Amino acid sequence: GCKVLISLAQSIMADVEGSKVVVNLIPFNDIGHPTYRTPSMEKVLGFQKIITDGGVLCYVRTTRGDEENAACGQLATSRSK
Repeated sequence: GCKVLISLAQSIMADVEGSKVVVNLIPFNDIGHPTYRTPSMEKVLGFQKIITDGGVLCYVRTTRGDEENAACGQLATSRSK
């Protein structure tokens, strides 16, 4: 939930404190996995805001690979039953 996202964002900021870094957020492509789903753009932008408000440059990358069932650069295969 929201508390987990805030905690994760704060952890990222602590890990990069004092470093010149750029955080790239790549939303997960929904590949039909029962556990993982694409976050809403509202959640992605909220997470980005926490990072940037902490002084870390943060971009939201465009998702690609929806047609190929790619998730964050990983290709998934569909199994037929």
